[in-house]
Amino acid sequence: MNTLNVSIGVILILFTFTKDGRAQSSSFTASVDKNRVTVGEQFEITFSLSGSGGGSNFQPPSLNDFLTLSGPNQSTSMQIINGSVSSSVSYSYVLQSRAEGKFTIGSATINQGGKQLRTQPISIEVTKGAPQAKQQPRQSEDSDIGRQIGDNLFLKVSVDKSRVYQGEQVTATYKIYTRVNVVNYGVSKVPALTGFWSEDLDVPKQIQLTTEVVNGKQYRVGILKRVALFPQHSGTLEIDPMEVECVVQVQTKRRSNDIFDQFFNDPFFGNPSSVNHRVRSEPLKITVVPLPGAAPNGFNGAVGKFSIETWLDKHQTKTNEAITLRVKISGHGNLKLLEAPAINVPPDLERYEPKISDNITKQGDQIAGSRTFEYLLIPRHAGDQDIPSFPFSYFDVDKKSYVTVNSPELALSVEKGSDLVSGSTAGISKEDVKLLGEDIRFMKSGNTSLQRRGESFAGSLMFFILSLSPIPAFVGFVVFVRKRENMMGDVAGVRNRKARKMAQRRLTEAKRFLDSKKKEDFYAEISRALWGYIGDKLGIPPAALSIDVVRSSLAARGVSDETVSKLASTIEQCEFARFAPSSDSLRMDGTYQGAVELISIIEAQLR
Repeated sequence: MNTLNVSIGVILILFTFTKDGRAQSSSFTASVDKNRVTVGEQFEITFSLSGSGGGSNFQPPSLNDFLTLSGPNQSTSMQIINGSVSSSVSYSYVLQSRAEGKFTIGSATINQGGKQLRTQPISIEVTKGAPQAKQQPRQSEDSDIGRQIGDNLFLKVSVDKSRVYQGEQVTATYKIYTRVNVVNYGVSKVPALTGFWSEDLDVPKQIQLTTEVVNGKQYRVGILKRVALFPQHSGTLEIDPMEVECVVQVQTKRRSNDIFDQFFNDPFFGNPSSVNHRVRSEPLKITVVPLPGAAPNGFNGAVGKFSIETWLDKHQTKTNEAITLRVKISGHGNLKLLEAPAINVPPDLERYEPKISDNITKQGDQIAGSRTFEYLLIPRHAGDQDIPSFPFSYFDVDKKSYVTVNSPELALSVEKGSDLVSGSTAGISKEDVKLLGEDIRFMKSGNTSLQRRGESFAGSLMFFILSLSPIPAFVGFVVFVRKRENMMGDVAGVRNRKARKMAQRRLTEAKRFLDSKKKEDFYAEISRALWGYIGDKLGIPPAALSIDVVRSSLAARGVSDETVSKLASTIEQCEFARFAPSSDSLRMDGTYQGAVELISIIEAQLR
């Protein structure tokens, strides 16, 4: 006889994650507690209808391949969250396998709101059973618990597309799937994502659970991490695994010969205990297609959809007075990888290397914003100057073709200004001009005597020294200018010299976050300080930075293994702490002091 079990109440999930309270649309799913059993082993299949209304005319599939021990057992539940009411009804059967082989349980049907809903078929594999020992040691029980947790808890990474162009954004999502009670978790290994420029996307601090059916089993699913990836080169790239350390609450299984215990008791029943269990996602490969050949002029690797603006801070100026030319590229795509466009200016305008500023935002799953290049220009001669139009090209992924936009031509009027660097009166002050009026004296009349009062300056040693001094001064000036040009052209050298200064700026910012107890901002700034210092000091591009590359590069420069290990540990600790549920201020202070000492030690050991 069928058993009817009706339970109405508020469902409280014993899980540290919080479930999304929004009303869900109706769904009819089938799930099993295990899809791999041995001959004679029991398992349960459940058909669940969720939504705002009930169903009618439930029709189960054929279960003739198995022995039906109980069912259908009907259960109804009601859930009230934030004032929204939703209900669900489920029909479950307890089955027992008869013979070895692979079997398919077909679709169940039910009517709701004038529509017939249908479940997906489920595959069951029945293997030959092994004889059980009369007594099993404690170690075997622990192994069995670990196996059961592993069958009901896993981590998975998925991408929105597995084949992309070089530089095109692909979004990776790391999800945890669970059918057990997870009371705590922490990220123990963050993916390195070598070969990608990556940007973390926002996820809720409190994970919101949804439900998914995987291989016939229904799981609670939460998103741990979402990241936007931009591949830097073509070929097959691999998204590295992520590891999470979970604390799972389990209960000792009750040993009972009561058939009702076997039907209705939880798989873990008794005194609760906590078990540490590590889950790891499988690596995922992405196929990166190279961009089409014959790129147009003005293309420097921009992929996405962009627009360009150019303007001068003023259109009228004087000679030797600086003006600013700004080029702003806006849109969505690989913004942080955009290079300065090639701009040609008239020879009468002296141009300096641009200053770059970013305004990057996250619009849903898209990385958007702008990158601005500021050029300092100094006109050296008067007259009308025209800054010609220049092209900017990007690859449009939607159109699968290159797009070129041209900047407008800019006009500049230069008036004659004060020329302090040329002319015979250069460097003469107002006081000097007054003295010039006193140089003309009236001639004395009468008897005068022209007698030498001392040695003449002309022909003296000082006269020749001062006459020849402009030559070495000019040579020194030329050497200085060339050396400065070489230094400015040596980007890696400039980064090396400014590495510690930039790291100190970031550490100062991290100290401000530490004082205001902003944990995520603090650890993110410490991580940027360490990664930025190593990248600048060793001349490694940001896209190529990884723990393995840094380890080998530092070892080659004479840095001790102990220091390298501390660096890797500190970086991993920062990444771990950003995702950890809590972090105390004492640990944050220790991380800050450790980062300061690490930079000093590496600076001293590098050769």
